Amino acid sequence: MTEGWDHVVVVLDDALVFRFPQEPPYTEALGREIAVLDHLAPRLPVRIPRYDRVAPDGSFAGYPLLPGRTLQPEVLASLDAAARGALVAQLAGFLSALHTAPVPGTPLARVPASSLAEDQADVRSAATAHLPAVLTAAELEEVERILADVDALLAAELPAVVVHNDVYSRHLLWDDAAARLGVIDFSDMCLGDPAVDFAELYEYGEAFVRAVHERWTGPGDPGLLDRAWTYQSWIAVYMLTDHFDVGKTSWEVARETFDRVRGGR
Repeated sequence: MTEGWDHVVVVLDDALVFRFPQEPPYTEALGREIAVLDHLAPRLPVRIPRYDRVAPDGSFAGYPLLPGRTLQPEVLASLDAAARGALVAQLAGFLSALHTAPVPGTPLARVPASSLAEDQADVRSAATAHLPAVLTAAELEEVERILADVDALLAAELPAVVVHNDVYSRHLLWDDAAARLGVIDFSDMCLGDPAVDFAELYEYGEAFVRAVHERWTGPGDPGLLDRAWTYQSWIAVYMLTDHFDVGKTSWEVARETFDRVRGGR
């Protein structure tokens, strides 16, 4: 059993995954997620959860466990050129299909708008409250620069497409035997900037991000990767504040991520 940000997750017999929303809003969101995934599944080149066990009251749901190793950076580094190429193609195909999916008249119309503006306000407040005691003056200036960059993005007219909104190593599974990618945890899906889905791919290095982007067939958008880096930097600040506000991010992980983005792309 593991406790995520929004759900308790139970894996039975290494075969079934059950997700239990921790708060009422997430229960409603789980029903929406199930409908959206059923709609998207035939359109995606990757494996995704297919819920086939749903409580009558919607309080929990389960799906067959997707095969594969969590795509930690060291797992990616261990792949040969053919496997790495297949992974890049499938991930780019997944993001392309998701970001170009028609919304009106489909279950995707139930997907909420991005909550980045509200999240930004919370992060700024938490940064003011907690970070002066643990960061240097130079580091605090970097935090403020990152938050100002996100303010500028929030004020800009940017694309709004269906995004997974949490594409990172824990939600990517690589099946070596089948050379297939799996993507899990769509609970944060929203209508937002497609650059968000490239942000946490910087965990694998800029070359990987660019390789995926080169295969991506979304709308022409020359500023997408610059925005993706801004979002990745913001996530690092978010993790610092989460350590104090919620406590689900260890200081070691938060600090490591912040130091990585301070080092640049």
